[in-house]
Amino acid sequence: MTPTFAAAYANPNLRGLELALIALPVAALPHIWHQPIWISVLVALAIAVRAWLLVSGRQAPSLGVMSLLALMAGGLTFVQYGTVFGQEPGTALLLVMIAFKLLETRNRRDIVIALFLGYFVVVTTYFFDQSILIAAYSLLATALLTAALIQVHAERFIARRQLARQAGTMLLHALPFMLILFVVFPRIQGPLWGDPQRDQTAQTGLSGELNPGDIAQLLQDESTALRVEFDTDVPPLRAQYWRALVMTDFDGRRWSVDEGRSTIQPTAVDHDTLVHYTATLEPTRARYLPVLDYPAVLPDDADLRANHQVLRDRRITNRIQYSAAADLTTPPGAGEAELDPEERERALHLPPSAAPRSRAEVALWRATHGDDDRAIIQEALQRFGAEPYRYTLQPPTLQDDTTDQFLFETQAGYCEHYASAFAVLMRAAGIPTRVITGYQGGAWQTRGEYLRLRNADAHAWNEVWLDGEGWVRIDPTAAIAPERIEQGLTGLAQDTGEDIPGFLRDGEGLSWMQRARFGLEDWRDFAQFRWESWVLAFDPERQRELFARLGLDSQDWRSILIALAVGFGSLAVLAIAWVWLRTPRRRLPAAERLLQRLSRRLARHDRTLARHPHEPVHVWSRRVAQARPDLADTLRAFAEVYNRQRFGKLSSNQRADELERLRDLLRDVPRGSPRQAVHTPIHQ
Repeated sequence: MTPTFAAAYANPNLRGLELALIALPVAALPHIWHQPIWISVLVALAIAVRAWLLVSGRQAPSLGVMSLLALMAGGLTFVQYGTVFGQEPGTALLLVMIAFKLLETRNRRDIVIALFLGYFVVVTTYFFDQSILIAAYSLLATALLTAALIQVHAERFIARRQLARQAGTMLLHALPFMLILFVVFPRIQGPLWGDPQRDQTAQTGLSGELNPGDIAQLLQDESTALRVEFDTDVPPLRAQYWRALVMTDFDGRRWSVDEGRSTIQPTAVDHDTLVHYTATLEPTRARYLPVLDYPAVLPDDADLRANHQVLRDRRITNRIQYSAAADLTTPPGAGEAELDPEERERALHLPPSAAPRSRAEVALWRATHGDDDRAIIQEALQRFGAEPYRYTLQPPTLQDDTTDQFLFETQAGYCEHYASAFAVLMRAAGIPTRVITGYQGGAWQTRGEYLRLRNADAHAWNEVWLDGEGWVRIDPTAAIAPERIEQGLTGLAQDTGEDIPGFLRDGEGLSWMQRARFGLEDWRDFAQFRWESWVLAFDPERQRELFARLGLDSQDWRSILIALAVGFGSLAVLAIAWVWLRTPRRRLPAAERLLQRLSRRLARHDRTLARHPHEPVHVWSRRVAQARPDLADTLRAFAEVYNRQRFGKLSSNQRADELERLRDLLRDVPRGSPRQAVHTPIHQ
């Protein structure tokens, strides 16, 4: 105990307040990044004032003062958010309540209430961040709150080391219960206390519209979009096209996705040639699922649309995990002789005033090559692959007619510039074309054996319709910058020589501090991935799968009760076994074991005849002989032999003889009731 806070222990009602003034700020600390600054200042000021009152021995503010402060804080919260409901305003009010409860603390009850509110603060941290670091930090905050509660209810001051040990032991004991409830308790779809405003905001870079320059802006975004574990051989990098959005509609500048198409079934293929994988997707606030081209097996809660875009039945507002499979060789519509007329019209549409210079050049191509669509495609790719076109990570801004300006003036762009311009050229030539956005490449993590796709790995490519072949993938990036497809962003970054983010480099030109930082980043991502795939991605679907493997139904309350009973019952058995194994056992001497057997045999019909633990054997034998005269001689002889065997100076042979004599005397005592007993003379 520090002398400064001696007043807290001089007054039993304030015992534990010192530790509460430490534990509660620790619990509230992560909210600094998610709450307005005045909330943090208010909490810090209230704690500082309460600490000063404790040191000086002054009384807490009056009820009137506290009521006025509470009204002011509630009013400020309403002004800040326009409501007092929801994640952020609700958490702000909770922090204010804790600050004022500490400020008005006068007795043990007030401290206990403040500490229990602190547990709620720890829970609200997960509304804003669910990383493994926050999980570890919340354990620390919970341990401090628990230690403060122990001190509050103690009758004396407890040393800090002992408090830490007791709090840690309590958390360790609670861990199995937490795991059982985590697995068995019905999962809630989506985030707790969902905020509509948050649900409307995408968290990844891909959106339902594409303008030239959109994907290039994502190059600085090193945050993770998707992590993938392969159940089969990992496909080569050039085949790793992760299809997310299919865009057919074009207004002259912007491409947009159409989700209103009919649902189809994946084409039947040879399952031995499929690439199976499990993906962990970060929240997107959208419905699309990035899948490896071409989708062949889908998750149960997803549909395949006619344009081969995979959509979930609800928005992805929390981290999910799904399993799927792809057929790398069978494009959509393969083998079909013709394209649906309505779909053909959509895939050929161009605004009348769009790209006049491009239309004129395509007309020359068509006049040269006639009906040979592949020759037209090759003309466009050769144009992109020739000078002065260049692939740049920092494309210039386009104005007016973006296609003509890009093709005939700037001639420098990123993947979406080439994909958009290629689609316009093909449509002008009468070849149905659409734009696909998703991810390509990624970074293979040898630590953990998984593929990490960042938002910076976003990519755009095309599909053209060729009768009899279906929708064939054409990636103009492969013509202008093949290293982007063969080596990913790392190869492209080396080739351009432009000022690029450090995470895109392969280690060349990095200082040892930068290399150390990216090495730590790999470890952090590995730990975060395991945390996400094992804990955060345990959604209702995965819970149903787990229950199904056990022959139970996660939606049936009886199955839930069975799972809880089995879980807690197993935990009780393990606890009993643990206690039993840790209980020290001393093997009794053989004579002592025979004495205990004799005592139990006599007490079977009369409990008063049992020997008391500290009762001498000869005294006990005389007491029993009064109740059982028929055994008087046997009991007297047993007591004499027992005392000689235990306390006499005998040789090993003599001890063995005396022990055998005790066994004979025990056999002379009948197992039946006294009425059935027949006295047997003592052997001389």
